[in-house]
Amino acid sequence: MSGILGCLAGLADPKAGRSVRWTPLAASLAAVLMALDPGCTLGVRCEDTLGCMSKDFTRRRRVGKTYNGLLKALERQSDVVLPVLRADLRARVLRALEMVPKVSGWTLLAVDGTKEDLPRTRDHEQIFGIADNGACPQAFVTAIVEVQAGLLWDWRIGIARSNEREHLREMASDLPDDALLLGDGGYFGYPQWSALDKSGKSFLIRVGGNVRLLQELFPDARIERQGDIVYAWPVHEQSKVPPLRLRLIAVGSKKDRVYLLTNVLDHAKLSRRSAGAIYRLRWGIELFYRTLKRTLGYAKLRSRSGRRGKIELEWGLITATILALIGTHALHRRHRDPRRQSPAGMLRVMRAALLRGGRGRPDKALAALDREIARAVKDPYRRRKSKRSRHNPETKNTPFPQHLQPPKVRRATPQERRKAKKSHPSLIV
Repeated sequence: MSGILGCLAGLADPKAGRSVRWTPLAASLAAVLMALDPGCTLGVRCEDTLGCMSKDFTRRRRVGKTYNGLLKALERQSDVVLPVLRADLRARVLRALEMVPKVSGWTLLAVDGTKEDLPRTRDHEQIFGIADNGACPQAFVTAIVEVQAGLLWDWRIGIARSNEREHLREMASDLPDDALLLGDGGYFGYPQWSALDKSGKSFLIRVGGNVRLLQELFPDARIERQGDIVYAWPVHEQSKVPPLRLRLIAVGSKKDRVYLLTNVLDHAKLSRRSAGAIYRLRWGIELFYRTLKRTLGYAKLRSRSGRRGKIELEWGLITATILALIGTHALHRRHRDPRRQSPAGMLRVMRAALLRGGRGRPDKALAALDREIARAVKDPYRRRKSKRSRHNPETKNTPFPQHLQPPKVRRATPQERRKAKKSHPSLIV
């Protein structure tokens, strides 16, 4: 773990006017160890962390002794430490993506948002606000995750009523070139799709009845013969923005039909069958959020101030990334599939190693830990029936079953065809 945080080794505390015990490297390591600890309070987690670090940080390298001192150091250093660490983790994740098998030639990334509950304090209410639950303050997280191995690519943290589509536009330009971005029905609209298309990124997004599309806008174009070409062109902005050529794919049975929109127009690169199979893998980002909230215990944060709450959430996401990186490399070294790694199993192994401390020779202890991490994989069984509880009583909060409506597709009017042909002749191909 210290190797992953090695980019912080030569970093100095930017705002401290004197020598400090909590250097950026020591404070960052303590933050990760606290995220791995199942302690009920942050104070207990800090005590356990100091016990783990006492043997490695001795004499002149001694660290601080209080929880408040550690949090002050993390607050003070966050503006310098987090950008450096996030850039280094991005480079490590990019190398780790080469170890994960591609699907139909694509690196599969998914984007989705979630809300993190916060203690009901005045500071949290003023900084983050209260969202739709009306019960407690919440922080909004939008993340882009590799869906097979759970590698976190990028994330944004905002107030309770943040717009996940705006977060996506901020992160779109940094996606890998061979990535196919998967998104649910919340990522609709011309601004999102055009931002991804202009940056040269491919996407596959589910759409429903709230989306309006055009067809036969360029009836003389050869590509129109495919039969699945549509255009996104807002009616009230047709004089300002060009039409966006897309492909509408319907997958599933008539009863459970799902409509997917993509800017990959070539059937050889993304067939209808591949699109359906790929979109099912979007569930991997939901598993990532389950790991963050349930396995790591971040369903509700514990910090009572707004700035410290954001720092706690940042280090929780960083710790989830480090866990996935460690598991991917450990399985790849033993020629095993990184997609089989179990976050819960790895966390148990890591916690047991931290409780054991530095017993025995370090090289043998690290080799044993690497073997145990490589054995922390998912069960190989195959489910033979639907994952459904035996008895599911209806309550006042039980949602009604919803049937997805198809997007509203209409033929382009003669006026729209003339306007498109005159303003954008390059699309007549």
